[in-house]
Amino acid sequence: MADLRTIPGVKGRIRQTRARLLRLAALEAAGFALLFLAIYAFFAVLGGLERLPVVWQAGLSLAFLGGLAVLGVRAWRRFRVPAEGDAVVALDAQSDLRPLSSLADRPVTADPGSRGLWDAHAARLAEAAADLRTPRFRDRWRAVDPFYLRFGAPLVLGAAIAVTWNQAPSRLQQAFAPDLGALLGAQNLRVEAWITPPAYSGRAPLFLDADTSSVRVPAGSEVTLRAFGRSAPRLRVDSGTGRADRRFQAMPDGAFEATAVIEADSDISVRWWGERAGWSILASPDDAPAARFVETPTVTPQDRTAFSWEASDDYGVDALFLVLRPQRPHAAAPDEEARIPVPLPGIGEREIGEDTELDLTRHKWAGLDVRARLVAVDGAGQEGASDAVDIVLPEKLFLQPLAKAAQEIRVTVLRDPGAYDEMATSTDALRPGAINVSATQRLEMAPDGVKTAAIMLDAITYEAPRYFDDPSVYFGLRTARGILASAPDKAEADSVDPLLWAVAMKAEYGSAADALRALMAAKKALEQALRNGASEDQIRRLMEAFREAANNYVAAKMAEAIANGMPDAPMTEDGEASGGQGMGSNDFEDMLNALEDLAETGASDQARQLLSDITNMLENLEFQQGGSGGEGGWPGMPGQSADGEAGEDAPEEEQELTGALERLSELLREQRELNDDTLEAERDELDQRQLGQGPDGGTPSPGEPGAEPGASSLAERQDELGSLADRFAEALENGELGAAGEPGEAGEGGGPEPGGEEAFADFDGLGDQAEDTLGRIARTQRRAADALADGDLGRARRLQDSATRALRDLSSELAGALDELVEAREGDGSEAENTDPFGNPVGGVNDGDNVAIPEEADRQRAKDILDELRRRYDRAEDEGEREYLQRLLDRF
Repeated sequence: MADLRTIPGVKGRIRQTRARLLRLAALEAAGFALLFLAIYAFFAVLGGLERLPVVWQAGLSLAFLGGLAVLGVRAWRRFRVPAEGDAVVALDAQSDLRPLSSLADRPVTADPGSRGLWDAHAARLAEAAADLRTPRFRDRWRAVDPFYLRFGAPLVLGAAIAVTWNQAPSRLQQAFAPDLGALLGAQNLRVEAWITPPAYSGRAPLFLDADTSSVRVPAGSEVTLRAFGRSAPRLRVDSGTGRADRRFQAMPDGAFEATAVIEADSDISVRWWGERAGWSILASPDDAPAARFVETPTVTPQDRTAFSWEASDDYGVDALFLVLRPQRPHAAAPDEEARIPVPLPGIGEREIGEDTELDLTRHKWAGLDVRARLVAVDGAGQEGASDAVDIVLPEKLFLQPLAKAAQEIRVTVLRDPGAYDEMATSTDALRPGAINVSATQRLEMAPDGVKTAAIMLDAITYEAPRYFDDPSVYFGLRTARGILASAPDKAEADSVDPLLWAVAMKAEYGSAADALRALMAAKKALEQALRNGASEDQIRRLMEAFREAANNYVAAKMAEAIANGMPDAPMTEDGEASGGQGMGSNDFEDMLNALEDLAETGASDQARQLLSDITNMLENLEFQQGGSGGEGGWPGMPGQSADGEAGEDAPEEEQELTGALERLSELLREQRELNDDTLEAERDELDQRQLGQGPDGGTPSPGEPGAEPGASSLAERQDELGSLADRFAEALENGELGAAGEPGEAGEGGGPEPGGEEAFADFDGLGDQAEDTLGRIARTQRRAADALADGDLGRARRLQDSATRALRDLSSELAGALDELVEAREGDGSEAENTDPFGNPVGGVNDGDNVAIPEEADRQRAKDILDELRRRYDRAEDEGEREYLQRLLDRF
């Protein structure tokens, strides 16, 4: 047998022939199936499938796939892979010699003569095999594909794909990956989805619809999906950490619900016989907050720890703490630290900063060297710390021996971090031999600090009648001793802290300390309610409690001053005792009323600031002996008696300025009262308009009877105030202002006393300026009177506000001039000597400039806006509008 590999090109032609036979066999077996596939793809690419209803699409696709499967099985059964022998036979068919097959033969005999003849025959067959060519099988191709569909079908399909290039991929995917769930009603599955960002981010919920492909939300947001269908779908979440599937839960309303928290970039999809909805959600990382000291903590004269700070966070600072750690830690607790909340000016602010004062004198580490740092916390609980600074915590200065002893005992207990022995904390009181130990001898198991404190209490309460004048102090100390003796653990032993502090304050300050504690408790409760957005009823009750506590504290301080030798309580210009509502002026009551209005209108930040100002002023309140007159009064009222008038020994210029200020104060007070009456009349007019009163159901016109019954009287009062301002200005011009401040009033000698511009001679034309200002005020007041007469209450109120501001500014200028005269005569004094207990300039009009108190009109407008928001919320029918109004009401 000849080796076919030795014949050039034979092996290659055998492979080619076999490949052609393979293609021919494939077409013969699967030709119909391929034609069926091409027709279906052509129909789908041209959009015929997507024009059908969803159910028909699924049915037709399923039928096609089923038919294609049947044809595929039939083709698989018919298909036979051609063997190499089939290729040899096809090649041999080209020659009558059948060279390839003949070369496989061998001679019958092996004699030399026949061998030579066979070699010659083999050479001839090899030459014939080399001349063979790969057959094309045209006849067989024509029989299998007479219409050349093997070329036409791909060409037509390719042209259709080229024409519909943009839609072709999705159409083909739809054709070969049909939505079989549509046959079960999956197309009726309705999905609602929304994302709720974390509350601390301050962002509103975000609804997802079919048009939303991707959305970015803060990390930690919760996505909620509700599905309405026959059965529960599955929720798939693909994130960087892997894939998670969960089943929707059935809800009482017949829907199915699932939730997921988005911590990283994720793809979420709802699957029920395929994907029914899907979104890509990008998570924005939440950075940790930052905090720093702007100014290193210092100690104020009131023993408060004062410092300036700044904090920031990408979504808002939720809390701030002053973290303290002893510089020399206790061996039993080396990592012990204390976190003290720092009040924030607002909740959820991204960048905040403030000057803060904290009373840390009650802290157990008061008087020790500590390391302090600020720690800011955001809504996600992340923390950011500032650099540490070393400070000394201020401690309360106690002068009374019993007070100092109570404080020393208190810190002895608190500073010992040791724990009780195990036997003392055991609850097995029935254990043999342990009854007495566990029940009556717990002090023996206590830490050394608790034992020392008990011994100190025994020592200072020895022979009580000799050393104790106040029984409450004695019984307080003995109660603390009993607590230490029966405490089963350190936590209960530490509960003597408030008791011993109260005893120390009682021994040092007496009843005023109790009133101050009540005031601070009322302030803390009201401040917490404002911070947490409490209900109106709760804020109203806490406001009344704070008002009562403030008045009680003022009364206690007054009683303490009288007990210390002040002959009588200070009196106001109205003859009322200085305390409660009549404290020096109406400013205290105005501040309380303003605080109540701010709290009611939801201005929590301003309300908390005003609450802090009021409390600070009350803490600094002191009553002492008056000035030269010897009467009791506010501290630092030089040259004035208890009733606020200038002393007779004061220079003439001070008396004149004091008289001018008193008259100006009276004018300002009357103008403010008139402003309030005008505002009330304006509100009544608004109520009448809303009720539709007047002719034909309309609003009464200004000229009609009953249009504004009080407008004429208001106009007359306003005109009188304008006349008073004119007379005041004329008195300044003519130098006829009496010492008492009444224009044209005669002195004791019967003639007009000098005054007017002479009193302002040393102040660079202040008299001319006051005269011009009073003239403008008078003109403004008369224009307000004309507006009142015409029934234009809005314009009248605006003019009245302008006149009030001008009077207040003029009062401040005159008060400053009086202060300069007093300082020049008596020398520079301390701040406490030049201001009254509320921080207002001595001798001036107590207009509350040091505390920002909103005007009555501003507060009323805020109330009206809040009421209007509530009315619109009650009337709103659109859910989106109601949510928006609710967020406004929650914030304000």
